[in-house]
Amino acid sequence: MEFTYVTSNDELLEACRALEPAPLLFIDAETTPSGLPRLLQIASDRELFIFDLFELEELTPLRELIKRKPAVGHNLKFDLKVLKRLGLEPAAVFDTMIGAQLLGFKKLSLAHLTGALLGKPLDKSLQLSDWSAPALSREQLEYAARDALVLRELFPLIRDRLNALKGVRGEEVLKTAPARLFGLSSPVAVVEMAFVKELAEVELRGFPVDAALVNALERELTRELTKRVEEFIRRFRVDPFSPKKVARLLEERFGIVLPRTAKGNPSTDDAFLQEFAHREPVKLLLEIRRVKKLLEKLKELKEYAEDGRVHPEFRQIGAVTGRMACARPNLQNVPQALRAVFKAPEGRVLAVADFSQIELRIAAELVNEEIMTEAFKEGKDMHRLTAALVLGKPEEAVTETERKLAKALNFGLIYGISAQSLAHYARAGYGVELSEEEAKRIRRKFFNTFKAFARWHEEVKEKLRREGKVKGKTLLGRPYEADSFTDAVNYPVQGTGADLIKLSVLVFHAALKREGLEGGTVNLVHDEIVAEGREEDGERLLELLVRSMKRAGRIVLKRVPVEVEARLSKSWG
Repeated sequence: MEFTYVTSNDELLEACRALEPAPLLFIDAETTPSGLPRLLQIASDRELFIFDLFELEELTPLRELIKRKPAVGHNLKFDLKVLKRLGLEPAAVFDTMIGAQLLGFKKLSLAHLTGALLGKPLDKSLQLSDWSAPALSREQLEYAARDALVLRELFPLIRDRLNALKGVRGEEVLKTAPARLFGLSSPVAVVEMAFVKELAEVELRGFPVDAALVNALERELTRELTKRVEEFIRRFRVDPFSPKKVARLLEERFGIVLPRTAKGNPSTDDAFLQEFAHREPVKLLLEIRRVKKLLEKLKELKEYAEDGRVHPEFRQIGAVTGRMACARPNLQNVPQALRAVFKAPEGRVLAVADFSQIELRIAAELVNEEIMTEAFKEGKDMHRLTAALVLGKPEEAVTETERKLAKALNFGLIYGISAQSLAHYARAGYGVELSEEEAKRIRRKFFNTFKAFARWHEEVKEKLRREGKVKGKTLLGRPYEADSFTDAVNYPVQGTGADLIKLSVLVFHAALKREGLEGGTVNLVHDEIVAEGREEDGERLLELLVRSMKRAGRIVLKRVPVEVEARLSKSWG
């Protein structure tokens, strides 16, 4: 195996000159157990260099080379964050792991993809060897070299498969630099590849947390939990944290018939108990659980807070829909009661924006629902209109309770939930009481009014009956396969929403760079973007964020307009 091991500044200059003509760089990095970058492997279409970052003192020529070149790598978000410490940032990236995931591969390691696509094994036995050793072995260097070389073979195979993922939207995306640099003609692939760099930046930037506020809130909630637990034990003589004792209390003393688990044990699941939230002891029990969850979340935030910020780990494609997942800590499930602890430091401000009723808008576009489309174009209150149409009364006569009912209809029935589920959803989600008979009648009226959804649901059911599964794509071309009705109607809507939020971040960050504004995204929650910037730039930051989200909306949705609700604030709360 031929490669050049670069350990001196003269060798680095020579390597950079040799790599200068390359249109693409294939890169990989090896890190020490403490996370320090030890090796950077860079291959062109003809040569391979291994840069020993422990030995090299002057990296400026390498920085200048890399910032001008597009790079191909595997699990690049990790490498980008490591290399950023040294100022090594490629102009654009193509991540073979993200590409494989987009294509539906379940096993995403470089070794697995090499076997699956190239038909040859990739020995990873030295992955955990000592990369901090003063002198690396020949075997270690050859191991490092193989990872970069195999990327050269994988890239065209994955790129060409991705180009088959055509979307019915996103022509504008194909005019961007990542599409041109990597030869991509799939809108969703362009978005995902461009998003790798931006997501790495989000993680590195971190979300500011007020440690003093966290500590004060923790003390307050601890006192509250202690008080409520003592009250529960005093009144009911039962430990609220013992599922068996709580189940016996609810069934034997209060006559609540609990559902059973797969093993036949009574379940005291919160979702079921919500129906009895107005009754004791359920009311107090749910309050205890709520406070306990808040405390657990605060402890999670404290565990990962550093330098006044939390730096979460996002999984870029966390679900088949393309939605992201988040961990260490999870910032996508922070309760409203705790959001105030995320606070911009002195001289900084947060811009918080989310798409209004975006799943409803996407669904209306997907099925070409004319009544909803026209209502959105006219800027009408869709929930008030739905209540008026379904209940047969003028819009101005719709009460707040009826509007809440319409929310349950709009957000539940577009996914085809049953009358029984609708009654439960209306009660648990919106506090609206509905008998099953009323739910059946209202459900029929909804589908008689919004006929496009009824047709869509029937088409999906028919396809499932005939073929056992439904294959499709989001508007930007993200593929999905579903073998249940719920998934088949959910995936295209949530998947298009995932495409939209990622595209919004790309448009927003590009706008910030054009304007020369310092700042960027610090958190993402499905249809919401939180950005941070200087206080004096706050109004402009918010304006660019809203404009970028609407611009992305016009790229993805051509018939239904998107609306964005946004605010400037010192805190997320």
